[in-house]
Amino acid sequence: MARIWHRTFQDFFSIRRLWLFPLLAGFFWFLTLTILIVRWLSIGRPRYPGQMNPSVPFVSDIAAQTFKPVFVVGCAATGVSFFGAVFAVHHVRYSPRFYGLADDAPWRQTTSLVALVAGLAAAVSLVFLSIFDTDDAHVRHRHLLMGTFGGLFVSAVTTTAVWWDQIWGPTVFKGLRKWCLFNTFLVVCQFGCGVAFVALMYNGYYKSSGILEWCLTYLGSFWLASFVGFTMFREGYEPITEEEDERQPLLV
Repeated sequence: MARIWHRTFQDFFSIRRLWLFPLLAGFFWFLTLTILIVRWLSIGRPRYPGQMNPSVPFVSDIAAQTFKPVFVVGCAATGVSFFGAVFAVHHVRYSPRFYGLADDAPWRQTTSLVALVAGLAAAVSLVFLSIFDTDDAHVRHRHLLMGTFGGLFVSAVTTTAVWWDQIWGPTVFKGLRKWCLFNTFLVVCQFGCGVAFVALMYNGYYKSSGILEWCLTYLGSFWLASFVGFTMFREGYEPITEEEDERQPLLV
């Protein structure tokens, strides 16, 4: 059962460019959201048909209207790059050409595969979510929304579990711990926003829930971009652990 991940996915491409996936995923999602909210503000903050929230429309409310093509293209670009980001952040862990933990515990490598499958499910759900909007296919849109959030949740939790040893373990790669902490902090913030959003929405506090949904989705763009810190490779240098760095001569 050793080298589960490495036997499944070989280094058939340059791992020095994998950081582009999380960067593009965060950028595409941030840009899509910004275009939607700026468009809504620029035309006088209209209230759309079927909009439950009288003050702040949900993302799906704006996306279902005149800017639907932008939302479809943005979700497609985000979905593809998100799946690439999930693959990248797990592949660099086990690749002998990066962190080199190919003989990591089998449960971690299996968990990485679960994260990858959940990421694929979230990406596919996000693309179809943008196509079947809340106006024309309300029930299907809601199911796809649940699929997207469910896939994101499983992918985020499993990825955090895989990299948890680099937060509290005795050996961490130089410069990696701060990114693991930042990423985990964003996961906790998103979970808190998500729980509050659902609780407020189902209790009729639509204005607060609308604001929280936008906060939650924007946090997602920063969460995606934070994986750049996991996957950025310094040209000309091998990954060095802090313990190895400490064993270097004090005088050179």
